[in-house]
Amino acid sequence: CPQFKKCGGCSLQHASKSFVTEWKKSIVSQALRRRELYPKFRSTFVTPHGSRRRAVFSGRRTKTGTIVGFNSSRSNNIVPVDGCVILDKNILAFLPGMESITALGCTRSSIVKMHVSLCENGLDVFVKGGKSIDKELRINLTKLAFKWKLARLTWDGDLIISINPPIQMFDNIRIVPPEVFFMQATKEAEKWMINEVCDALNQEKNVVDLFSGLGTFSLPLSKTKEVLAFELSPHMLEALNNAWRYAPKLKTIKTQIRNLQKNPVSKKELAEVGGAVINPPRSGARAQCKQLAMSGVNTIVLVSCNPETFATDAEILNKGGYNINWVRVIDQFRWSHHIEVVAKFSRS
Repeated sequence: CPQFKKCGGCSLQHASKSFVTEWKKSIVSQALRRRELYPKFRSTFVTPHGSRRRAVFSGRRTKTGTIVGFNSSRSNNIVPVDGCVILDKNILAFLPGMESITALGCTRSSIVKMHVSLCENGLDVFVKGGKSIDKELRINLTKLAFKWKLARLTWDGDLIISINPPIQMFDNIRIVPPEVFFMQATKEAEKWMINEVCDALNQEKNVVDLFSGLGTFSLPLSKTKEVLAFELSPHMLEALNNAWRYAPKLKTIKTQIRNLQKNPVSKKELAEVGGAVINPPRSGARAQCKQLAMSGVNTIVLVSCNPETFATDAEILNKGGYNINWVRVIDQFRWSHHIEVVAKFSRS
């Protein structure tokens, strides 16, 4: 990439694919070994280049125009992303549109953040930190949305326009997310995760999805089993509820708003559950894993974006009587230090 060493996002482009793959696997392996865990590793999946479907861009006005790009490492300096090799081509094509947004809604002293996500029918754009919305700005932003055929444009929580519902698909199940939501960074990595989770829980009749988000796993799992989904965000759960109600031939998904870090699902609540998938934030899920370790759940799939907290959570489950059947490293953020992990645990 022409921005290598400037942007800071792809710090490992100088290394070979095989080196990076083994290095990332070794980080997970060493974290587990420090806790005397020695599982079998499945082959590492590496996401292809040009597949990143969501990103946050910074925009700032200058004396001569505007600049849009990524913040360089540990700096407010904005680096243009011309020639970026990780972003989907549809997002790259919208760079002039982001420059127009910056020119319209950014003051000389501010920086706007543009959250851009690729959906099935265009781009979903959420802007933060811009000027206060007024009639003129709203009209100009609406014109811009039509020009670029955006599915949705939101300005600091204010919906400017939704030309088409911004559709995402989880294993061919349609969902319309709220303005602020989380999804995996690449479709390819998401597909691998869904396949691993569904295959691991194939024998269970009912499952619980902890930190469910939009239902990345809940929706595919509901094709064959009853699902109970827990998530802190009411907006994401509302989208999940709408998705399963209108999708054909899905089994019931029951949802509950819950802060699982402060109020984990108890072993008593898990008494009738056959399987569990847990996908916590980077801080891990120590409290929730302690309850799982005391439960009678047959099979647990742990998905993590932090090798250290993954190893900590795995140790809790192992001490509670669960064996690690396998671990798979997923290199979703190619050429970066970020690591995704999926692992299956079963009662010994």
